[in-house]
Amino acid sequence: MSGGGGRYRVTVRQDVRPAPLSGKGLKELCLKALPLLPATEADLRILVAGDAAIARRNREFLGRDRPTNVLSFPDEEDAKGRRFAVSGDILVSAPTCLAQTEGWGESPEARVFFFVLHGMLHLAGYEHVTGGPEGRRMRRKELQLFRRVVREERGGRLG
Repeated sequence: MSGGGGRYRVTVRQDVRPAPLSGKGLKELCLKALPLLPATEADLRILVAGDAAIARRNREFLGRDRPTNVLSFPDEEDAKGRRFAVSGDILVSAPTCLAQTEGWGESPEARVFFFVLHGMLHLAGYEHVTGGPEGRRMRRKELQLFRRVVREERGGRLG
């Protein structure tokens, strides 16, 4: 899918039944956020899973034996050397995300998108693990993008 002068591909698969949100709605939010990163190209594969699946991956890749809200896995270095490509897998736990945002006035899609956006920023090169200025920069960008994208959606369907 194209937009904002770039080429964006976003796929959403849900392994949670019944599906707790609209995959199409989540995809639309992601597509609205990508030009704002800025990303001229993107290939995102989002898997909406449960706590058990994300806990397994969290243990396997980060050594943390518990569920988390989101994990991101960047694709290998781009062979073409594209500077603004955002590419990789994002695993998000719908139950954890929805529990952590309980009481928000947003749709389930917007609430899960908040965490997917966090993963997207990691894939775009943002980091917060060390804290400090980098962590604050990422948090500001995350909140700015979330507010902007969700505000636009409120004018549309998700409001």
